[in-house]
Amino acid sequence: NNEWLPEGTSEAYHASKTAIYKEKGVLTGSTLPGQADPEVVAKIQPAMDVLGDVVELLSIEADTVFRFKYHGLIKNKRGMSAWAGVLIRNCDVDCTGVVFETGFRKRDPYYDGGSHWYGPY
Repeated sequence: NNEWLPEGTSEAYHASKTAIYKEKGVLTGSTLPGQADPEVVAKIQPAMDVLGDVVELLSIEADTVFRFKYHGLIKNKRGMSAWAGVLIRNCDVDCTGVVFETGFRKRDPYYDGGSHWYGPY
């Protein structure tokens, strides 16, 4: 709740956190969208259908590295990214890596016994 802050404080804070991605021209580590070839996106649609609402495609880097925004449990992140790579390769698309971006979320407080009121997450 930021109602007590002066006008524009929250926007300025968010802009300061995402400015480094624009300065360096790198999207990895952020949940900012990038470029994706529509033909490749159409080819991997069967894999996207299997993964469902757990991921959303952010970009395709260097034609073979796929970046997704991941909405699932952090404890399943590594296995899900490996499985996503297999699903993409099964669609006859060259895939050298899958990156699941979660933003600032580092853990799942409701599922790992932690309190959701204390961070950092």
